[in-house]
Amino acid sequence: MTLLPAIVRSRRTPKRIAIGLYVSAFAAVGAAAPYLPVYYQSLGLSLDAIGLLVAVAALCALIAAPAWGLLADQVAGSRLVLVAAAGAATVCAVGLGLASAPALVAVIAVLYALSFAGIAPVLDAYALDQVADNQHRYARFRVWGSASFVVATVAVGLLIQQTELRSMFIGLIAALLVSAALAAMLPARTSAHVQRSLGGLRVVLRTRTLVVFVGAALVAWSASTMVNGFLSIYLVSLNAPASLVGGAWALGALVEVPVMIAFPALAARFGLNRLIVLGATLLLARVLVLVVTADPYIATLAMTLHGAGYALLLVGGVTYVARYAPSGSAATAQGVLAGVVTGLAQAIGPGLAGLIAGVTGIHTMFLFAAVASVFGIAAVALAVFRAGTDRASAPATAA
Repeated sequence: MTLLPAIVRSRRTPKRIAIGLYVSAFAAVGAAAPYLPVYYQSLGLSLDAIGLLVAVAALCALIAAPAWGLLADQVAGSRLVLVAAAGAATVCAVGLGLASAPALVAVIAVLYALSFAGIAPVLDAYALDQVADNQHRYARFRVWGSASFVVATVAVGLLIQQTELRSMFIGLIAALLVSAALAAMLPARTSAHVQRSLGGLRVVLRTRTLVVFVGAALVAWSASTMVNGFLSIYLVSLNAPASLVGGAWALGALVEVPVMIAFPALAARFGLNRLIVLGATLLLARVLVLVVTADPYIATLAMTLHGAGYALLLVGGVTYVARYAPSGSAATAQGVLAGVVTGLAQAIGPGLAGLIAGVTGIHTMFLFAAVASVFGIAAVALAVFRAGTDRASAPATAA
């Protein structure tokens, strides 16, 4: 957290504050995402119950993410929304760490998902506001989140290995508190905050290009989350230590860093649409490795494919949505995408995976995920190449 004092001394540098927010927000993700399913299992929840819990929490995030974005666009602005979301998520994280009854944990987990869902879309819209028309440079902000995820995941994994599973909440709560503090330093308004009508969400949903792409992305991300929801539990079942579980997730995020840094150059060379399709293809390659092997170390190495695919599909998706977002609805459009990526896909993927794994086992469930990934690639390819010309440097336009 040494970045905080430097940012405090540079309050007038919005880009540095945005970088700090990506560091702290994704440190929170790294402290929680790889270990929460294992934590739920330690409380006595079955695989299908874990899948159901993740699905319900994700459905709540699906509703919450666009709502937070709409609130930022039209009512409160980025600063107040980010402070409120991070603050509420902190309270819920404390509750998760203290609770032990499965029913109570499930309720708090849903509330946490509702709260944390407000961070990503508003932060993404704010970062895109900083790069103006050069939207490919969004990756230069987002890469700090991936780097932070790597450090947090490894650090928390080592902490858990030396202490106990609940110690994950120490890192989670600290990261959320820093996020709230940094959000309070943001300007009250940005240029993205220009539309006052409550019809912002309706305008986004009437933009056919966005709706088609988000629907295609839903298929690809749902297939990926089928694997992500149970990867940690799968590695533990293969007798992998906590440090290897954390290392698998960290390895994937570590690969994201150079891919995101190179994204502007890659987009200029190959085109945004091709990178999005390549990202979906790499996610399929990751799950195919898991289908053909039960070795925990090979499964861990497969996360390199996931990291590259995740970076291309995520950054490409955010850039694509920014390109076609109607004027004045930047955060709302990103909220819709985030609602699909972190909401509906997280509900469909783990929910379906939990039902399949409960009957056939996790390894067989990966085969179903591979088939779904093939459909995801086809859907994404049809969406992006039907939208128009494949230009890497096209300016943001109203659809």
